[in-house]
Amino acid sequence: MSEPRPTDSRPTSHSFDLSRVRLGQRVVRTSFAAAGVAAAPYWTTTRIALTQLWRSRAARVGALLLACAALTATFANVLANDLPVACRWQGVLYVLPSVTHPAALRGRDFETLLRDERSGDWTLGPLVAYGPDHVDPRNVLVPPFGRHHPLGTDAFGRDLFARVVHSARTALGLGFAGASVLVALGITLGALAGFAGGLVDALLARAVESLTAIPTLVLVLVIEALVPHATTATLLWTIVLTRWTELARLVRAEVLLVLGSDYVLAARALGASSGRVLWRYVLPNALGPALVAAAFAVASIVLAEAAVDFLRASSPDTLPSWGETLGESRAHMHAWWLLVFPGMALLATLVSLNLIGEAARDSLDPRLRWAPPTGSG
Repeated sequence: MSEPRPTDSRPTSHSFDLSRVRLGQRVVRTSFAAAGVAAAPYWTTTRIALTQLWRSRAARVGALLLACAALTATFANVLANDLPVACRWQGVLYVLPSVTHPAALRGRDFETLLRDERSGDWTLGPLVAYGPDHVDPRNVLVPPFGRHHPLGTDAFGRDLFARVVHSARTALGLGFAGASVLVALGITLGALAGFAGGLVDALLARAVESLTAIPTLVLVLVIEALVPHATTATLLWTIVLTRWTELARLVRAEVLLVLGSDYVLAARALGASSGRVLWRYVLPNALGPALVAAAFAVASIVLAEAAVDFLRASSPDTLPSWGETLGESRAHMHAWWLLVFPGMALLATLVSLNLIGEAARDSLDPRLRWAPPTGSG
């Protein structure tokens, strides 16, 4: 019987192919360099626009107002909510329970947490300890500047400060989401119609004429009445599908203007493909109207949403809205705070967006680029 051979106990060595690693790094660097070259015209347009915007005092004021509204919308749960900002409850730490919605705090609010505190528990409350949907029948139409309700309450006993703060999130969220879809749709269809021409251009022109003939608010009211369970998304898509026509028409005109320029003809004579001409030379020139239209689109969507809620044509489970609170003031004319505070918030948001849009239009117009900006500081 043969003796077993001793096993080789030496550790197995693993070698790496450094040439493949270097090849991968080279490919990554080449890809980033190619992306930078492709995006160079867009970065140049953006840099020029931001420089011109910074010179405009109106743009700075609008940006400040819009930043205040955006911060209010972002930290709405910290400013006003039923639940605390952070708390220690029965030995467990909860941070922003109004966002995480822990099961242990279900059915509780800030007042019950304070009442049932045990040794070692603590609670860090928001600025106003009421949520936008918290109904208190005992405090209906309370005037503002009180201890518990700084802006008063509405006809249902809901805290007006909480309603105004959380309505900023509804308005800006709906406005920016709708403007993003609107700009993407308008740029794509407008550039396609202007670049392709022929049948595509004719079909787009007929679609633009048909949709432009229908007022946006009328179509929104019709859709809200026809859809059995209308939601905020219904309102959003209705506005987007009617307002993209203006931007598409502007982008189409810019594309047709750029296609007849000398540098585009030279690029085609040198053998540039249609895709390169579109991406490198045509779309950067159409970016200016798109950015201007985006600012005005956010303002128009915010205003349309407020108008629909003011007329009480939206869904019953709608989110907090400035327009809804303004609509309540019609039945309670003595409650001036229902008109003043949400109206001021809506007016400030619309003014800020229009100031930014006007300044962007002047800064992105090559004919006005070297002219002294209005209200420059």
